[in-house]
Amino acid sequence: MIEDSSKKEIGSAQDLVEYYNNVNWDQSLYVGIEWERSGIYRNSQDPVSYLGENGYNAILHKLVEEVGWDILGEKEGQIYEVQRGETHVAIEGDGRIELAGSPQEDLHDLARELRIHNNEVVEMGNFFGIGWLSLGMQPIHANKQISMLEKERYSLLQGIGDAEMMETMTKRLNGITANLSYLNEENAIKKAQTAFRVLPIVGAIFSCSPFDSGKLSNLLDTRRYCIQNHAPERTGIPESILSENFSIADWFEYYMSLPVILISDKNGVEHKPEKELTFAEWIADGYKGSKPTIAQFDQHVKTTWSDIRLRPSYLEYRVADSTPFKFIMALPALMKGLLFDSDSWNQVKELTEEWTYEDILSIDKQAWETGLQTEVNGKTLLTYAQELITIANEKLHQFERTDAQEDDESIYLAALKEQIFIKEKSFAEELKELYKGDWNNDSSRILEWCESE
Repeated sequence: MIEDSSKKEIGSAQDLVEYYNNVNWDQSLYVGIEWERSGIYRNSQDPVSYLGENGYNAILHKLVEEVGWDILGEKEGQIYEVQRGETHVAIEGDGRIELAGSPQEDLHDLARELRIHNNEVVEMGNFFGIGWLSLGMQPIHANKQISMLEKERYSLLQGIGDAEMMETMTKRLNGITANLSYLNEENAIKKAQTAFRVLPIVGAIFSCSPFDSGKLSNLLDTRRYCIQNHAPERTGIPESILSENFSIADWFEYYMSLPVILISDKNGVEHKPEKELTFAEWIADGYKGSKPTIAQFDQHVKTTWSDIRLRPSYLEYRVADSTPFKFIMALPALMKGLLFDSDSWNQVKELTEEWTYEDILSIDKQAWETGLQTEVNGKTLLTYAQELITIANEKLHQFERTDAQEDDESIYLAALKEQIFIKEKSFAEELKELYKGDWNNDSSRILEWCESE
């Protein structure tokens, strides 16, 4: 039912509003996760390429041949995406692997899916002598040292915004995304407002990209600096998001004001429009005799790079850098605890009551450089982070979803609590200290850190 209606042409913005209000037809509340990381060869520490006997494509072939994945996208032996059940593994611009997990109502089920994926990818990587760098930006190599996948989509995207930053995004940036479902428009807006309020805090907690080309960057969150600056007109969040009257129609207005980058033809081949065309103009005037569909609108949204994206039935929360495996589940656990109950919304609003839209974006940018030590109203973001984790932890206890060992979902915050309450630093802050101290400016130690338990 949902799939068929998404193929209908859009006559007006109201068609989108009605669709998004009703898309979650079974009224389920679920969480999903996406996770990216870069590979290097253990012996040489050279970057892994897509092609070759020991490349990313070889890993995808072994996933198909040995552990039951089905090929979803392939051309002449080059695999672009595999699927097992509702779980997908796709590739980014240099061929590096990305998990797109299935939606789960229970974090225990999400964690099991994540463990299985990680075990398989690590095992296949070991076969080819590959280790995995789970940081927000591939920390050791420059763009010119990493080969681009020969795929038309990535060539088309290279013309967007700052060329060097776009190349960095395509080849080297890795994040964790939490996908958080909503029931209807009101539910979506409350969750989006709460997620926006905590954006600089969560960004600082999960900052894990202090390196660039084997040296320390000037930033702790180099990944988000790159994303936010390469094409800033396509990374926005509507200025009215905190307004009591904010609606998804307001959000759509922002998306529809942006030029369309890619259009798929009837064979699914993507190309650039022959003339500059905003999505609103496509709806009003058509393009080559046709109006856009709801599915094409969603594809348009995916060519924006905001920290929060509005998707059919869920929000994408794209703030977190990629981190070592033991911390990955902390993001969906934290956001579920903060977004899936109205008590948490109210506590977050009270905690950040004095922050305006402009304040939130300003604090966030400061935190790219000063991290959890950023001061806001006489408190550091570290203190705010500890309060957020406490709110989420208590709510996950109250949800009472337990596994066979009688652990509730708050167990997935355990590693993060040690990092933030005991070490009192983000991953980036820890890495910076190690690099300047025990590592003696040796970036080859990063892989060891990523794989430490």
